[in-house]
Amino acid sequence: MNLQQQAKAMGMPAQDKYQGRGFIGLLLFLLCLHLLVLNSAVNLSLFRFFNGIAAYAPADLLLLITDLGDGITLGVITLCCLVKRPELLLRVVIASVLSLILVPLLKQTFDAPRPAVILETLNIVGEIRLKHSFPSGHTATAFLFAGTLFFAYRQTQIKCLAITFASLVGLSRIVVGAHWPEDVIMGAFVGLFCAYAAAHCPLVKLTQFHKALILAFLWCVLVVSELDKSFDKDHIWPILMLRWGLIATAALLIWREYGAMHRVRRWLAFQG
Repeated sequence: MNLQQQAKAMGMPAQDKYQGRGFIGLLLFLLCLHLLVLNSAVNLSLFRFFNGIAAYAPADLLLLITDLGDGITLGVITLCCLVKRPELLLRVVIASVLSLILVPLLKQTFDAPRPAVILETLNIVGEIRLKHSFPSGHTATAFLFAGTLFFAYRQTQIKCLAITFASLVGLSRIVVGAHWPEDVIMGAFVGLFCAYAAAHCPLVKLTQFHKALILAFLWCVLVVSELDKSFDKDHIWPILMLRWGLIATAALLIWREYGAMHRVRRWLAFQG
């Protein structure tokens, strides 16, 4: 049984048979962009252009946008999506593991300096980082998420929204002065590559109990991780509010889908 038949058997929307070609085209487009920014003058010009936006945009808004690429923030958003599409769990896990291997490996291998090390004048919003610039981890995470949605849905609108969301996160990394354009482009490529590699994994059919157990476990992991960050002295309140709001939303979705509703159903069945 192929992936199309498997999705149909599980009652899931069939995937667009041409989306593989579109995805490969997107990867090739990013490679062309990367070749373009290998020219240091082009890379610097693009950085100056996008980084200049920081002088006119609210700092808190920029930090909120760029935080959408953080592993915890986007992890909670992904968890909310998995409540409705738990069969994608294996793909998400495999893509995430690949990204966790590739991104740090590339960062350590190239050990590229951040813009703050090279340039005397630039706009920096938020934390000042000096090393491990290539590739952008936030961008890789955002495009991994977008790539997973690209293969999970056949609607063009969802695909476009996912890629636009990831692109916005990637560009924000330049605007806040954290990365060069070449870092962002390669981060996008790595994220999409991980999503593409995982897209060929089978959909997972789980019992309601196992769905609830796995999602609750992932929620607890994210909560513990965020608690560790929330007590950081340099925390930013808008970001904390965003993350904890998403965490609360995920908890409500999990409870609604696998907790209260099933308890009521069991009670009604018992009464009957």
